[in-house]
Amino acid sequence: MPETSWGSPIEQTSTEKAEAIKQRYQKAILADDVNCMGSYVFLWGQKQERTPSWYGLFTEAGEKTEAMNVMEYLWTGQWPENMAPRMKDITIEGKGGRFDNVKLKKGNQYSVKIEIEHIDVESLSVRAEVMPEPVELSVGGDYEPRPASIEGLIVSANTTEVIFKAPEKTGAYRILVYVTDEHNQAGTANIPFFVN
Repeated sequence: MPETSWGSPIEQTSTEKAEAIKQRYQKAILADDVNCMGSYVFLWGQKQERTPSWYGLFTEAGEKTEAMNVMEYLWTGQWPENMAPRMKDITIEGKGGRFDNVKLKKGNQYSVKIEIEHIDVESLSVRAEVMPEPVELSVGGDYEPRPASIEGLIVSANTTEVIFKAPEKTGAYRILVYVTDEHNQAGTANIPFFVN
């Protein structure tokens, strides 16, 4: 994955991950009915590795992500009746984490815009957290301690916008946004940023 200028990796949204899984499965597994007997999910669960949402099909709270919907479709040929929220995009003050190297001033308040698709957006709940980038990085998927969330930085959160305050200490951070539905499903997205 690409990185920011200070070395923080850029994570795909849960929707981008689900679309990539579907595309890869169709091109590699379904396309080879001679040599491929089946498939399995690499991590049927959740783990901290770079972020708490990078790997796995569930959030830390046990919510199913859109990747679960895709796997159900790929394995059964039918989409589930209730689909997870689709997290299409996330930006801070109009800048995305993928290419913009988001740099913020300590203690200032900022707006995170999120773009969600769901059959009933009004029924969704939103939570967010800010955490420092991990200092201890795992090697080859080994255990990695989860950075603690910084309390008191989230001002408000709804289905279009999260307002937060940048931390008071200079350094690399990340804001994570979770959009959940009443069926224990979630869309996730996050942006790394640097506080000057």
